[in-house]
This record gives sequence, structure tokens and C-alpha cells, in this order.
Amino acid sequence: MRELFDKTRSLRYLPWVVRYGATAILVLISFAIRQIFSDVLRDFPFLPFFPALILSAVLFNRGSGLVATVLSAVLSAYFFLEPLGSFAIRDPGQFLGWCLFVVIGIAITLIIEAQHAAYRQLKDAHTQLKQAHDATKASEADKAELLIESNHRIMNNLHTVISLLHLQARSAKEPTREDFMTAAERVSVMAKVQRRLVRFEGAVLADSRSFIEELCRDLEVALIGLRPIRLDIDAESHPIPLNQAVSVGLIINELLVNALKYAFPDDRDGHVSVTFTRRDDEYCLDVCDNGVGLSVTHETTSSPASTGLGQRLIRSFVAQLGGRH
Repeated sequence: MRELFDKTRSLRYLPWVVRYGATAILVLISFAIRQIFSDVLRDFPFLPFFPALILSAVLFNRGSGLVATVLSAVLSAYFFLEPLGSFAIRDPGQFLGWCLFVVIGIAITLIIEAQHAAYRQLKDAHTQLKQAHDATKASEADKAELLIESNHRIMNNLHTVISLLHLQARSAKEPTREDFMTAAERVSVMAKVQRRLVRFEGAVLADSRSFIEELCRDLEVALIGLRPIRLDIDAESHPIPLNQAVSVGLIINELLVNALKYAFPDDRDGHVSVTFTRRDDEYCLDVCDNGVGLSVTHETTSSPASTGLGQRLIRSFVAQLGGRH
């Protein structure tokens, strides 16, 4: 029925003279068929007119079925019901049959026109839905493009800050140089989070596995080099909101830098592991090493790490995440 409505959509908007004229032609064709097969259809005077009124309602709509019903009823009463040549119907049974034909014709017409109206509403709703979908798709494309552009600008700004910190570190003396390098490493963590941004269910997130692995491998190249230290990374893949990813990255940075710089003095060998897993509704981050220990490090080094700034930062980031350590 839907395909038929589509094919006859243009016919419904023909001028009413043409539309009703075509309806009359269909009724006359039915009348001619009734005349030709008058002997066979003697007891069924209304039967040939049903196809005409159904086709009129389906093809032309807008009252065409009602016109076909009226014309069919008039022709039937005048030519096929006693007395012939008169609109008066003598036989009560034939009059009842004529009335039923009119009622059924009107009912069929109303049902078909209701289907036409429902189809038009469905078609309009589908068109509006498609327009809304196209608008939403275009909006999402604009948002994605804006995200890429803003991400690119933020990355450039962060790299500029990192370059400035490294440049300042080269012209500074210890321990100020170490402070500048530490600050550059922390900004680098933020840059790595920004680079790993993805769109996921309408939110801006970073993938935990790729982000943590990239961060740890960069620190491995920068701090381990040829030292006999093995770094193992086991991070599950979870989408993490941007602000949380920054905090997690900075925590890992502080712990891993401290372990790689101070836990293995005198080029001793060792092992460091970074694990990020999910347990029920909580995430667990473990950074472990088999080095000399925190107390020994603090006692045997005079680095900025011994000031406790890193530990205070870690406690602050953990508090921001609503976690515990």
C-alpha cells in the first residue's frame, strides 16, 4: 500500500475537474461492465461498482471515493433496480441493499482516505526526522572539527610552554634547573592527555591504556636509558574523563619519576611496574619498585624530591579524584 501511495501521490493533486472526471470515467466503465454481463450479474447490481470507488479513493483521494459512491448509487437505482428508469426503489429488499452499498462505499472511502492522511503524516514526520538527523549530524561534525582545531591549538600552546621551560632550565643552575625540568615533565603529561582525546558517547575522554603506556614509555626513554632497570606496564583500556586523566597522569608521573631517579642509585639493577585496573566501580593504580625505599632515598639525596612537594601533589590529585592511598 505504501508503494501505491508513493506512485499515485501526484495524482491526488490534479485539478478537481480532472480528478472527478477520471472518477466518473471509472464509474462508467464499471457501469458498462455491468451492462455487458447483465445476465450473470443480475442478482449483484452493485458488485461491478466496488472496484471503481476503491480505485478512485486510492488514486485520487480528496473525496473522489465519495463521488464514485454517489454516481454508482445513482446509476444503480436508475438502471438496475425496479422500476427501471426511475430513482424510486419499489422493493424494500433492494432498497435495503442499495442503502448498504452506499454505507459500505462511504466506509471504504473514509478508511482509504484515513490511510492517505496517516501516510502523509508519517511521510511528513519522516521528513522532519531526517532533517533533524541531518542537522544533528552536521552539528556533530562541526563539534568534531571544533574539537580537533581547539585540540591542535592547545597542543601547540603546551609544547610552547614545555620548550620555554626547557630553555629556562638550560640557563639555570641547580637546584632551579631541576625544578624547571620537573615542571616541564608535568606539562608534558597534560600534553599527552590532550593528544589522546577521543569522542565517546558525547563526552571528551582519553583511553587509559594508550595514555598510560605512552606516558610510561616516554619516561622510560628519558630516565632509564642504558640503566639495568626493567619497566613493566599493565593498563586496562577504559575511557576516562579529561580532568581525571590529567590527575592520573600526573600521579603516575610523580611516582614513576621518583622511582626511576632515586630508587636505584649507583646504576643498580631493578624492576618497576605500573598497573591500572578496574575493580567493580573503582579504579586501582599501582606503581611499585624494588629499589632502596623512600626513607633511604630521602636520607641519601638532596634533590628537590626530598622537599616532599611530589608527595603533596600526589595527595592533592588523589583527593581530587575522590580516591585513597
